[in-house]
Amino acid sequence: MKERKVVPHPYVKERLLTEGMNALKEKRYKEAYTYLTQLKELQLHDDDVEMALVVCLFEMGHVEEAKEKCEQLLKRGKGDWTVYISMLVHLQQYDEVVAVIHKLQRKGMDCTPFLPLLQFSEKMIRSQQEQRSKQYKAIFESDQWTKQMRTLHQLDLRTVPHLVPIFSRYLHDEMKHPIVKTTMLHILRKEQVMEPMTVKKFGQTMTVIPAELDEQTQKSWIEQVLDIVEQIWATQNPTMYEWCEQIWLRYMVVTYPFLPEGSAQQWATALYTYVEQCETGQTVWTNPLVAKLYEAEKLWLSVESI
Repeated sequence: MKERKVVPHPYVKERLLTEGMNALKEKRYKEAYTYLTQLKELQLHDDDVEMALVVCLFEMGHVEEAKEKCEQLLKRGKGDWTVYISMLVHLQQYDEVVAVIHKLQRKGMDCTPFLPLLQFSEKMIRSQQEQRSKQYKAIFESDQWTKQMRTLHQLDLRTVPHLVPIFSRYLHDEMKHPIVKTTMLHILRKEQVMEPMTVKKFGQTMTVIPAELDEQTQKSWIEQVLDIVEQIWATQNPTMYEWCEQIWLRYMVVTYPFLPEGSAQQWATALYTYVEQCETGQTVWTNPLVAKLYEAEKLWLSVESI
């Protein structure tokens, strides 16, 4: 049976629109939303109705949904920038407020009505940055390295430029955790930070520019040692090889950005000795390279457990 198309009464749109807009003016947002939604369901709506629905959603507390609908309208060249920016302020998305207003200014739009919101948002951004900087300063000046690791893993990368002085002091402090320092350096390198920094680890000191850190040299060292280990033990004892590989990779992470002292052959031998002695339960390390592997492994396992 062919489905019959329902044709709304010619006065339905007028009645629903009038009732909806009257309710909106009188701030009866739920009622207005009901009327305007009916218009949409009957496909009698237009962009003005869509914008009215956005206002209803916003006033009813469904701010995220209202924001999404408003964005869709604005992409079509419709919508209301004042409403949209107000929603961003309500959501405390101050970075987005500043970005949107600057974008509109570049397009030549008169943004005079938005200037108070722009100034307010910039003030809030500065305040938030100052507050976060104080919190980060307290965290990284403490001895709570577990909290420091969690903080770095959850870090909003947009805050990195403001944290450079805090990170620099941390890297310079010999007593701070080596793996936290490694994580910091990776973040600074990713964010292309060009400020020279002094790194202290295991009695060694190096001045680096994070953006220019050479990962290839590290990879080359890793491969040289593992090639030797693989040639000797990969077929004879695959389990031993895998263990050596994991320990060596972890050692290079812990000591980053410093390169190993000694030859690749010496480190390959030290790896085998360390693994062999671990299997026999030996904990006295006469070989200095084996002792270094042991210390790095202790640090790694402590971090891995958090």
